[in-house]
Amino acid sequence: MSKNYRIYKDQFQNIKNTEQLIDQMKRRFEDFELIQKISNVGYWEYDFQMDATTWSNQLFLIHGIEDDFSMSLDQFFTLIHPDDRARTFERFNVALDEKAGYEIEFRIVHPDGEIRNVVQVTEFLLNELNELTRIIGFVQDITVHKKLQLSLVEEEQYYKSLFINNPDSVFSFDLQGNFLSCNPALLETFGFREEEILHENFDNLVESTSREKTNHFFMETIRTRLPQNYETTGIHKDGSILEFNVTNIPIIINDELVGVYGIAKNITAQKVMERSLIDAETNYRSLVEQSIVGVFIAVEGIFIYSNPHLNKMMGYDTITGLKVLSLIHPEDQQKVIDEISHLAEGESIQNFCHRGIRLDESIVIIEVHYKKVLHQGKLATIGTVLDVTERKQTEELNQFLAYHDYLTTLPNRRMFEEQLDERLKSSRITNKKVAVMLIDLDRFKYVNDTLGHSIGDVLLKHFAWRLQECLLVGQTVYRLGGDEFCIVLSEVNHQNEISRLVDKLTQLTKEDFVIEGYELHVTISIGISMSPEDGSTVETLFKNADTALYVAKSQGRDQTQYYSSSLNVQSFKHFNLSNDLRKALDKKEFFLMYMPRVDTQTTEIVGVEALIRWKHPEWGLISPTEFIPIAEETGLIVPIGEWVLREACKQNKIWLDQGFKPITTSVNFSVKQLIKPNILESIDNIIEETGIAAGQLEIEITESSFISNEIEVTQLLTELKKRNIKVSLDDFGTGYSSLYLLKQLTLDTLKIDRSFVEEILTDSVNRSIIQCILTLANELQMNVVAEGVETAEQYALLKELQCDEIQGYYFSRPLHVEAFTELLRENNIT
Repeated sequence: MSKNYRIYKDQFQNIKNTEQLIDQMKRRFEDFELIQKISNVGYWEYDFQMDATTWSNQLFLIHGIEDDFSMSLDQFFTLIHPDDRARTFERFNVALDEKAGYEIEFRIVHPDGEIRNVVQVTEFLLNELNELTRIIGFVQDITVHKKLQLSLVEEEQYYKSLFINNPDSVFSFDLQGNFLSCNPALLETFGFREEEILHENFDNLVESTSREKTNHFFMETIRTRLPQNYETTGIHKDGSILEFNVTNIPIIINDELVGVYGIAKNITAQKVMERSLIDAETNYRSLVEQSIVGVFIAVEGIFIYSNPHLNKMMGYDTITGLKVLSLIHPEDQQKVIDEISHLAEGESIQNFCHRGIRLDESIVIIEVHYKKVLHQGKLATIGTVLDVTERKQTEELNQFLAYHDYLTTLPNRRMFEEQLDERLKSSRITNKKVAVMLIDLDRFKYVNDTLGHSIGDVLLKHFAWRLQECLLVGQTVYRLGGDEFCIVLSEVNHQNEISRLVDKLTQLTKEDFVIEGYELHVTISIGISMSPEDGSTVETLFKNADTALYVAKSQGRDQTQYYSSSLNVQSFKHFNLSNDLRKALDKKEFFLMYMPRVDTQTTEIVGVEALIRWKHPEWGLISPTEFIPIAEETGLIVPIGEWVLREACKQNKIWLDQGFKPITTSVNFSVKQLIKPNILESIDNIIEETGIAAGQLEIEITESSFISNEIEVTQLLTELKKRNIKVSLDDFGTGYSSLYLLKQLTLDTLKIDRSFVEEILTDSVNRSIIQCILTLANELQMNVVAEGVETAEQYALLKELQCDEIQGYYFSRPLHVEAFTELLRENNIT
């Protein structure tokens, strides 16, 4: 373009109503910016030549960081969540090689540790030589949407189109004002080819009367290192005059100013400008109108805008014109006022939960993001609203199940330990005693074995009701598991108080329990310990009460035993059996049986659980429930567990060498094994020795192993994950910290306890719990195994519920290795 071509500014002074157009434009831009804030979208640009990344203001807000820094492209990836970083980086490199745009979802980490979900759309801009010049991307915070597993596809597509096909001229200069890059919009606006502009000074595109002003703001950008916004005029290749609103942004890398980035909006024609702003407003309004999240704008406590989704959520045709407080539960109104009233412009409150009142006066629990902005010169509140009623109800149910027994609704062991600890602390201040009474139903196993678990469960419920009827103030009953209950008495003054309660408990079993036509006579054994003489900690009191309970049962049942230091339970309970157990490993009296795990949909065997058995030379087969506790107490569980792991891995390798498909072998680990100092070394050695692939081994743990050894177990599971060894949580849902475990531990599989499966067909609560577990596991990308599947009906329902695997007598009992090998062969054939 000729530098001698000069057009004077006077040609524009005759345009009528310019100031009115500018005012109208500014108002529309205010609306435009407001909509951008509502939609919460930011964009970034990476310039290959300058190796510089620039961000929009909204993108800084999304990342929770200040907007006065710069970084290289590599540094950008450090803001991505560590678990998503490799995937995102790999996807970026593939796209970079192909020079093709892409869309990806990942997580980012704020400086304060908050994790947010975002969707990024990235495009690569090429010059005429097909060389990469810049990368442009936009990022949308979808955290709220992600929680509800909703995809805002239309919004993503719109933002992708917006940033790839930016209608504004975008460019960058070196410090002398020479073009380093420009986008297609700039070339189209000025009518030049790229090679005619690159490396030329911007003076060539600026109308002569505006050069001094343009140079002034360019130098101010360099001098102050701050963005500059101004209006100027340019020259089209054909000589026509163009008018622009320009923003100069300093490009700073490693605290060094290396250039200037610019965005120029063509504001030449009033009609074009009006249509552009109207179209943009329409598009953004469409975005909000079609959103699956409620959106509103309120001024002075009155809704002045609400989108259709929010109207539907609250049961109205429209809430515009209504008072904000009229839709908030009266008990929550002051809380909302207190939280919002102190907000200044630009400040926000995220994920604020309170109750709303629908038109039909029903209550809805909503999660709202409130933000204060200026809207048409007034301070306004904008918000996005999610209906989280169902989620909150699920959370409340899960919270209840975390502290209560699912069958009897009594407080569970977790609450027992927490409350007993609190009562012991109080007793030290008041000098009052606390008593622990362990209660066990005598021969309850006989009821289960002869009449079935359903009758046994009803018996437990009825017994729990009778226990509660016996209690006074300060007395609480817990179900610790199975047929074991516990009563805690606070502020005990004399042993007579305990004796009176024992008499009540004894009397409550005098009357038979009538269940489904069966008259069941039940007796109980009671073990009692008291603080401080029998211990001053939860662990000691419980242990001593358990010792007393064992003595009571060993004396013929239907007995009550107070703990005494003279009780030598160790020798009484385990002497003979523990002696023989020490020799069993050397005498090769142990062997393994194998319980298949089956794909619910295909019935293909996909895994096997290795189960230890002991064949005593005199007593024959001894149940694991008898010798495993002794092994735990004596420490023999560690060498026994190591033997089980080695034998199970050997057999897995044998099956693989015989040509069978790879299957996962599960091995149960005890607490003592998990906290063994060299456990990882032992596992590594066994894997190397047997030749099994690490991915075919699964370690089964219980919740109790984590509760008392949280740090050690968490660290161990992290190391197992690095080795590709799977970890499953056995008997999920029956313990006292299930939900907490899912948050803390790195797990691959959840095993639903058989107690849930037994009544899945008759108990709607059990079915709901299983559905909840399956949904939760699916969200956490965990495998689910249902244990104790014994009937075709149970199997059919679990298959319908999309449970991943089953394990139980319906498919197969535990088998000797030869029988399991044959079953595996038949399964592979079919």
